[in-house]
Amino acid sequence: MSKRPVFTLPATGLELEYSGNNLSIRFDGDLVIEQTLGKNLTRAEATGHLTVKLPKVNADLRAGGTLTVTGDIDGGKLHGKQVVLDRQTVKCVSISALERIAIGPAKLQCDVIIAPEIVLDPKVSGRVTVVESANEVGPTKIKGGFTLADYEDTFANSEEFLAERGLTRLDGRRNGAGGSETIVPDQLPDEDEVEVEVEESLVREDEEETTDDPHSLSFDDMEPIAEPAGEAPTATATNGEDLHGKLSDALGKIVTCYEGADLPPAISELKHLVDQRDYAGLRQNITEVWNGLLGFHQKRGIRPHHQVTHAFNVIHGLVQE
Repeated sequence: MSKRPVFTLPATGLELEYSGNNLSIRFDGDLVIEQTLGKNLTRAEATGHLTVKLPKVNADLRAGGTLTVTGDIDGGKLHGKQVVLDRQTVKCVSISALERIAIGPAKLQCDVIIAPEIVLDPKVSGRVTVVESANEVGPTKIKGGFTLADYEDTFANSEEFLAERGLTRLDGRRNGAGGSETIVPDQLPDEDEVEVEVEESLVREDEEETTDDPHSLSFDDMEPIAEPAGEAPTATATNGEDLHGKLSDALGKIVTCYEGADLPPAISELKHLVDQRDYAGLRQNITEVWNGLLGFHQKRGIRPHHQVTHAFNVIHGLVQE
């Protein structure tokens, strides 16, 4: 005859904290949360795996192993050795991992996603300011999605941006050079030390684009990266090799975003022009090539990766007279 399960308080390794209607849980081991005893969960931490199976959660979640959340997320910070999300609405400050983040076709509204490896479903949508990883993420429907380098180039305060969210660069150094690829997030703060403000609704996917969106769907909306006055590169004998090197580098960043898939015809044309060093043809046709690529993505309902947009911007600036 089987015995009934027995739950003993205090349970070994379990810490429960109540503050008014708020509940904080910490467990030394694997933790699965399926209910909150009628309380508002504000913080959950496990030294092992942490699985949260609630319809909606608004809490700081931290796991020494894999963090998995199955319901909607409406605030807080997410961190684990690995983080796994699927088809849900996610509104939070940050998602960080020591090794890997995998997100399915979710709707995101988040300041930063950062991990050595990030895998995003092509149908993931919403707005994320910074997506930083050591791998190429690939095209998605996310708006924003700056790398830290792009964010630094645009706003010049990437260190402050991360510090305000309790994060550092992947290499753990402020200067971004050397070191192992690990994230060093701050310890989760006490509930009364943090005020998380998240917008009430996700940006609609069909919302009209703004010209400062790095995924602008109009080439004219992009601000060309031009050389200083009088120093615009041209295909002369003295700087032809330097120009070709810069163009090839930008082209390489575009091509890597389509690895594992057929290269869009517009990118094949761009590659031909660069390989043939046809700078006059490139200068004349760059807008047509860009529009062709946009048409390719619009037919598939997937926005170009931010790296593609940025690299096209670089090429556009390089070939201007």
